[in-house]
Amino acid sequence: MADNINLMITGIQGDGTVSTGNTLIKALSRLGYYTYGFRNFSSRIKGGHTNYIIEISTKKVLASSYTLDILIASDMESIEVNIDRLENGGLLIHDSKINPNDYFSRRDFHILPFPFTDIAKEHGSPIMKNTSLIGLLGRLLNIPIQIIDEILRETFIKKGENVVLQNLFILEKSYNFSKDIKDFIKSYSLEPVLTKKRPSMIGNEAIALGALMGGCRLVTAYPITPASEIMEYLSKNIEKYDGVLVQTEDEIAAVTMAIGGAYGGARSMTATSGPGISLMMEGIGLAGMAEIPIVIVDSQRAGPSTGLPTKHEQSDIQFLYYGPHGEIPMIIVSPYSVEECFYQTLNAFNLAEKYQCPVIILSDLSLGLSRQTIDNLDKSKIIIDRGKIATEKDLSVDKKDFKRFDFSEDNISLRAFPGMKNGIHKVTGLEHSVIGVPNSTSENRKRMMDKRLGKIKELESKDSIDLFGNSTSDVLVLSIGSNYGIIKKAVESFNLPIAYGMFKIIKPLPTKQLKALLDTYSKVLIIENNATGQLFSIIKQKMGYDEKLHSLIKYDGNPFMIEEIKNKVEELI
Repeated sequence: MADNINLMITGIQGDGTVSTGNTLIKALSRLGYYTYGFRNFSSRIKGGHTNYIIEISTKKVLASSYTLDILIASDMESIEVNIDRLENGGLLIHDSKINPNDYFSRRDFHILPFPFTDIAKEHGSPIMKNTSLIGLLGRLLNIPIQIIDEILRETFIKKGENVVLQNLFILEKSYNFSKDIKDFIKSYSLEPVLTKKRPSMIGNEAIALGALMGGCRLVTAYPITPASEIMEYLSKNIEKYDGVLVQTEDEIAAVTMAIGGAYGGARSMTATSGPGISLMMEGIGLAGMAEIPIVIVDSQRAGPSTGLPTKHEQSDIQFLYYGPHGEIPMIIVSPYSVEECFYQTLNAFNLAEKYQCPVIILSDLSLGLSRQTIDNLDKSKIIIDRGKIATEKDLSVDKKDFKRFDFSEDNISLRAFPGMKNGIHKVTGLEHSVIGVPNSTSENRKRMMDKRLGKIKELESKDSIDLFGNSTSDVLVLSIGSNYGIIKKAVESFNLPIAYGMFKIIKPLPTKQLKALLDTYSKVLIIENNATGQLFSIIKQKMGYDEKLHSLIKYDGNPFMIEEIKNKVEELI
């Protein structure tokens, strides 16, 4: 029996590889196993090679390994591209319609042909070959057929009872196919686990759920890879919470409509990726100047321009950090796991309304799209803080004008929404007075700038880096986003005696905590997926400590491999 299996499902893009992988992950998660799935796909609707790597374990897994225990192929290209990743003694499962036996230059693995397509053709349609594959994998991994049956019913019920029954019949035929695979079952049956039924999500779904639970009731966005799943999830669920989702004509409309909603008192959000965030920047500047709280998700991908829209990168860091023209208060939160996507989205809305400024949720393609098993989310962490909102007493009639932008000890003014009696005020992108009237005097300009920028100053002294590993080490690794799972896997796989930390907020930079860490550790390695070491450069500029800081970058469209992290860390130890 096995406690960890890494497999790859391959095929032609558009033929159902992703839905097959998702079905497998859901089934295993409902049995209590941990899974992590990573998709390789192209920026086209159909055609070309695609694959879905799924690591299965009895322990939590947050990244996939490079080498494979099982490779599943329905065409020759999939074998040619991926066969070198198959471990010695591994298992190649291929559709019986292809005959790869004369192709291999190596013979140190097992081969299992299976008639996926033929079974699907005989009992339904060739497109249902993925259900046939799921049947075989269910039997191989010792997944009860009832679990798969349940998930297939949920998946296909909207397509009609006939489609459901055809898929269930194909599942049963493949699961109970007469081919003798008992020797493989001995090797790949999973060890039983005590916990039953864990949830599975992608980061984008967790962000969307966090927005709903955090009181977001207006979402305005334009579809873009890899952020579209946020819209997709909310389009199915936001109306249940009396919310509204608007698919706008472009990203400029999305951000300005969100600003309007937030001004009206609704918690508002938009979601995009690099090209879209570029278009939104002027609107973000308006939100900063007018002190309107909005939340913007940037799910990073490989740029610039269209770049590689389906490939992984973390190259928007400096653009967001310094992007708005002029200078505005802006907060950037950076979740590093699916669970943190949920919690940091809750936090983003609270920060936006507390400090009355735009908040960016900085995600990345791997974190946003990699389906994985997660632990149950903690409902007690769902706290809504709407910040300083004017009361009836604050808006009494004896006050001539409502001072929406009044000066205060904490630099945060009272908010009033349209329709609140005596709360009428002006809002403009021009520099303005305490009642919102344009005011270009030097004295007012300086006071207003100090007020706006001073609001978020206190965040610099708060701990915004989560720390893990060996705190007595001389080496500290710092990173953001989905790199957490890869760093954790590298540390545990190679017993690296280091500490590592993940940023939860990168703007304002947590300078007090960073100084303490830089004073403690003799070598600090910054790991990020971009070509110029953007986070490294920001830390170096803000903190100094040049002699202690080291950088590891990767920008080929792929996440780090654990061996790359191991090699760099060993240089520093």
